[in-house]
Amino acid sequence: MSALTSSIPSFDHDELIQSHPVPTLLIDGGGVVLFVNAAAEQLCNMSRSAMVGRVVHDVIHMDRNYRQRMSDAATSALFAHRTEISVGGRKAVFVDMQMVPYGHSGHRILALVPSQSDSELMGGAIGRSGRAAGAAASMLAHEIKNPLAGIKGAAQLLARKTDAAGERFTTLICAEVDRIATLIDQMEHFSRGQPIACGPINLYQPIHQAMETARARQFPGVRFAEDFDPSLPLVHGNHDAMVQILLNLVTNGCEALGGRDDGVVRLTTAYRHGLSIDNGDGRGRIALPIEVSVSDNGPGVPADIRGDLFDPFVTTKREGRGLGLALVAKLARDMGGTVQHIRDGDWTRFRVHLPVAQKGRSA
Repeated sequence: MSALTSSIPSFDHDELIQSHPVPTLLIDGGGVVLFVNAAAEQLCNMSRSAMVGRVVHDVIHMDRNYRQRMSDAATSALFAHRTEISVGGRKAVFVDMQMVPYGHSGHRILALVPSQSDSELMGGAIGRSGRAAGAAASMLAHEIKNPLAGIKGAAQLLARKTDAAGERFTTLICAEVDRIATLIDQMEHFSRGQPIACGPINLYQPIHQAMETARARQFPGVRFAEDFDPSLPLVHGNHDAMVQILLNLVTNGCEALGGRDDGVVRLTTAYRHGLSIDNGDGRGRIALPIEVSVSDNGPGVPADIRGDLFDPFVTTKREGRGLGLALVAKLARDMGGTVQHIRDGDWTRFRVHLPVAQKGRSA
């Protein structure tokens, strides 16, 4: 054993780390690898003996910021969501990287939890499911727009012959018809596959609008919780699209709780390092550091449909049509972002990842 590896603490770290199913490394204050478990050997496609004694970023290629922090003994903890690394001469993979202190000697545990694939993040081209949803949107738009025009015309005629109280309701009918017509226009837009107009937006404006709408529906037994990062920069996106995304996700969460009296729907925002995606537009990988998460403590999505959750016509709702999440994925993609579903303990989480607005950037 080298002098370097002999500095490993005397407690039985190898048995503890080896039993961990997640790829795990023990590193010292300078980032030198002291021990790795079998899962890490498999991930890195490299033997333990080839990794021990080397600086971690010589074994696992990662962003410069993370290399510096792992080599700095003052950095005891680190969390990076879906960051890109390259290991063992293989192509890049994505992991959730977590580093925590281990013992009192400056050693740290580094865990590399493999992230979901790009396809699961709905970041690629519109593909088979998008085309199918587009065809459905076009069909529904054609069938719905004609009767809507008749409903609005009838309401306007009634407004001329009614009192003030009745006029209030006919005005509401007209407003709701206009709102539905706007949604149908969005569905037709969905079927054409054209990008939406994007620019710098303050994320909290569509969040506030979506939450006000959701609260007005008065879902019984549901409590809303918020945990926002007040320092987020402007986001590259579309206000109306963000309202639609958030309203769909919040409504789904409320409905999933089924009227239970301890239901919680939580909205959070955060700035996450490490996530990027290639949208196939020739610009290469684009960073998506802005995360908006909608979570609920309901029963979760059945395991048998999780892999198809963003496909059209996939739903567990008795009266559902299964187009809501397909549209959410489409709108997120049109803004250069992506959406992800995970089951995290007792929570179902939908995470929308978006790019930061840049000067001079437009749709």
